[in-house]
Parts: sequence; C-alpha cells; structure tokens
Amino acid sequence: MNTPDKVRVRIAPSPTGNCHVGTARTALYNMLFARKYGGKFVLRIDDTDLQRSTKESEEGVLEGLRWLNIKWDEGPDVGGPYAPYRQMERQHTYRQVAEQLMAQGDAYHCYCTPEELEAERKAALAEGRPPRYSGKCARLTDEERARLDASGAKRVVRLKVPETTLSFVDLVRGEQHKNMAERGDFVIIKSDGSPVYNFATVVDEHLMEITHVFRAVEHLTNTFDQLAVYHAMGWAPPQFGHLTLMLNPDRTKISKRAGAVYIGEFREMGYLPEALVNFLALLGWNPGTDQEIFSMDQLVEAFSVETLSKSDAIFDIKKLDWFNGVYIRSLTVADLASRVKPFMEKAGFDVSDQARLEAAVSLITDRINKLTEAPDMIGFLFTKEIEISSDAFLGKGKIGPDQAREALARSREALAALKEWEHETVESALRGLADQMRWKAGDLLMQVRIAITGRRVTPPLFESLVLLGKDESLRRIGQALAVLGD
Repeated sequence: MNTPDKVRVRIAPSPTGNCHVGTARTALYNMLFARKYGGKFVLRIDDTDLQRSTKESEEGVLEGLRWLNIKWDEGPDVGGPYAPYRQMERQHTYRQVAEQLMAQGDAYHCYCTPEELEAERKAALAEGRPPRYSGKCARLTDEERARLDASGAKRVVRLKVPETTLSFVDLVRGEQHKNMAERGDFVIIKSDGSPVYNFATVVDEHLMEITHVFRAVEHLTNTFDQLAVYHAMGWAPPQFGHLTLMLNPDRTKISKRAGAVYIGEFREMGYLPEALVNFLALLGWNPGTDQEIFSMDQLVEAFSVETLSKSDAIFDIKKLDWFNGVYIRSLTVADLASRVKPFMEKAGFDVSDQARLEAAVSLITDRINKLTEAPDMIGFLFTKEIEISSDAFLGKGKIGPDQAREALARSREALAALKEWEHETVESALRGLADQMRWKAGDLLMQVRIAITGRRVTPPLFESLVLLGKDESLRRIGQALAVLGD
C-alpha cells in the first residue's frame, strides 16, 4: 500500500434511510485510517437518488455516526475547503466534466428509447452475447443529432468504453480485472440532467483529492466503471479497498428481517456506543493479538489495512451483548446512572433523585448487559405499585399458601422490631428468623423478595430493602399478605 504524505479518505452515505451498521463500520475504518496517518476524513452526502433521498435520512445518518463518536474533518455540517459536500449541490461541476468528455470525443449523447434498449438486450441474450449497448448513437452525424434535439427527443450522456481489460490492486482483495468489452458504453448523465452514481463519485473523489477509498464489497463491480471515467479524464485514481460482508450466524446477509441493522435501533436496545464501536471494529479486521477490548485511541494505534479480512464477518449479537456487558461494568456508577436514566424515564419511572438512582444502579452493574434491562431490574425501587400474584409465592408447589403467609407475617414482625434499618440488621433479622422457623434461608428470603419486588429474580435483597426504607418495605409485605388472603 502506498501512503502519500497527504492522506484523504471519505465516507459517502446515501440519505435514503437510517444509519446502517455497514455504513458505520465503513466510516469507522476510514476514520481510523485517517487518524493513523495524520490525514483527513471527509463525509460527503451522495444524494443523487432524488426519489429516495431526504433531509431526515441525512440527519439520521449523521446522528448515528456522531453517537458512535465517529468524527469527520470536512462535511456538509462542518464545511471545509472542498465544499459543497452534497452531490446535489455539485450538479454544475458534473455537467462541466461531462461536456469536457464529449468535447474530447470520450462521451456522446444517446437518444435510444427504453424500448430500443430492451430490444437490443434481448437480441444479445438470444445470440449468446453480453447484453451491452451497441454504441449506435456514437455513430450519429451532426445533422442526425440536430434533428433529434429539435424533435425534443430525450437524451442521456454515455461514456465511450474502450474494449480493453481494466485492472487494479485492491488493498483488501488483491489484483482485480475486468474485460470492459463486455460492459459497453454506459450512461454517466441521465435524461433529467442528473449524474449517475459512478460518474459523480469519480468527479468528487478527484476534486476532493481523495487518496484511498475503503467501502463495502458491493461496490467492487462499480470500481471498473469508475476506472473507465478516471482513464477518460486522464486522472490518477485513488487506491481502493473493499471490505468484507457482515453475515448472520447462519451466513445469511444481515437484514432488517433478521434483526436490528440500524444504529438507532442498537441505541434504543440499550447498547453503549463504545461497545458497538469495539464490536464493529473487529468485524472484518484482526489486530493480530488476543486483545478484544479497545478504546478508540487503541484502535487508531492498532489499525492496519494489511490485517483487514477477506473473509465474511459474522455479526453475532451474543458477542455484542458480551462487549456491552464489559463496557457497562467499566463505567462509574454516576456514568452508568446517567445512561440508564432515559430508559427509566421512558418506562415511566420518576428518577429525579440522582443519589437514589445511583444507589439502585450500583446494585445491578454486574447483572445487566444492556441498559434496557435496568427498568425491569430496579423499577420496583421507583414506584409504589407493583404487581403480585399469589402463585408467585408458591413457586413450583414446594411452599403452600399457609406457609407463605406465615413466613411473610413473621418477617414483617421481625423487621418491624428493628430500631436500625441497615444491611447488617435486616440480614441478621431475616436469617435469624429462617433458623427459628427451620426454613432454608433462601426459601424465606424468596418470599420477602417477591413481596417487595413482585419478582423472583432481583438485585440483592438486603440492599433493596434498605433503599426502599423500613416503612415502604413493611407496607409491601402487608400488601403481599393481603394478596395471599391474610
């Protein structure tokens, strides 16, 4: 790989939907490469798809990348020396380049109708030939063109493609070749005057002085059309690297039908941006060591194009859960509480008491892998109303209703007698009661746990009782007794 003194890379999302994990990974790799070599990372909006591009989608893409702490040096929101950074604001430039190509004899107007093109395609297939354009409009005389223009016939601009083999060395996949004789002359300007993607992209990469293009493998076939434009203009192309696919564990391509694919979805599901970045970085890149946890700075230092993978990457959501759990446990209680807070509020809990929220969160740091699990785990500490059924106390039938009532009634008495409401005193009272009643401590504590939380799986019981306070704890045990028919 040649690394020029001035490295410039880019991400060029189309604003036709939300920020996809594939877009995020590509942006991440480009940013890491730019930071590694002291270069610039450019964000350009490829919005030539007028039917599907929206400002809402553009902002959604930018917001997704910002949330992941992926930062660009130039773009539509921050400006830069090569502005504008939206393709629809660069239309005049594309037309100028197309006119230059026509003036030098490397492009021409084509007036063929869709029906004519379809007839050509069918004839070629019937004869066993590649379904390429015949190039007949390249042979029109000036008089014929003038007559067609005067008639108002729709026209496109096609690039003359030499019947030769184009080659390049992919930074990830090695040497790539294509016989362009099978391609034929292709459209670079549509009949409405807008540029085709493969043309606009080349013009932008050249004028923005992009040195390296790292993008999804789906764009590999586009590269040859783009090289044809570079050669026609006499421009030196950037170096290309095409990244591996991301697949589900069953090796199907990740898609909305199979689960979350958009950054916003992962955010709503309670994943931390640091964890998602770490996970995505390792989907298609190997650091060459056993290290799995990387900060952004560590990723910059370790990142290498030479260790980008050619093999498809498996998007294993269970592995992402593991990463997220590791990062959750690395946070301070205050930081974790601030991240949990929006999820608690969304679930309808009043968490305005920051100290109480932090105390509650400290009980579950080792118990959750996603922020969305917090409301279910600690919500009982922020509400007066909990749902309890009598069946919950009976478990699998080893404890009867009478036993459950006795256990709760005597627990209430033991706790009510306490003068100090602290972890040690609460634990001592309940464990002592279990000994007196000849119950297993776990069975007795489960009755109290269900009474105060409504659940069998909760944060540590004694800490929860202390947080709830004596009066509220006794009230809930009394409420549970009522449910059991006391």
